[in-house]
Amino acid sequence: MTARSRRPLRGIVTALWVAVVAFAALGIGQRAAQAGEEDDLQREIDTQRVSVADLERLDEQKATGDEIAQLRSWLDEAWSLRSKHEYDQVREVLERTRKQADLIRAKITASKLRAQAATRENALADVRAKIARNKKALADTMKKKKALETEKVSDKGSPQ
Repeated sequence: MTARSRRPLRGIVTALWVAVVAFAALGIGQRAAQAGEEDDLQREIDTQRVSVADLERLDEQKATGDEIAQLRSWLDEAWSLRSKHEYDQVREVLERTRKQADLIRAKITASKLRAQAATRENALADVRAKIARNKKALADTMKKKKALETEKVSDKGSPQ
């Protein structure tokens, strides 16, 4: 082979070598991006799991037990999908869990307000009962006063 015939071969080998390096770099970059994405999704799942414990603590009336159980199962599903590298589906499930957490917060607030309203209604009923007892006692006292006044008048008018 002459030097001239080797030049095109060298060019092809160099081009192939550049292509292999470029594909390898692309694969490494893609794996790094996937690893970063996976870490982000894992962090978000962990954060939401911690927030579930906070939601349970806030739910003093135990009004959202089913919703919290559903939220936990969706977070488990997101974890499973993340381990299968189904990142788009993980994002969808995480969006669903965010909305579920918002629903739970709203239900917890509503249950607290219902409990507060019930407490105030009971206090109002107690005050109304006390007012009714006082009105009855006042009416009884007024009758006794009138009876005593009538008795005094009749005592003054009668000879002794």
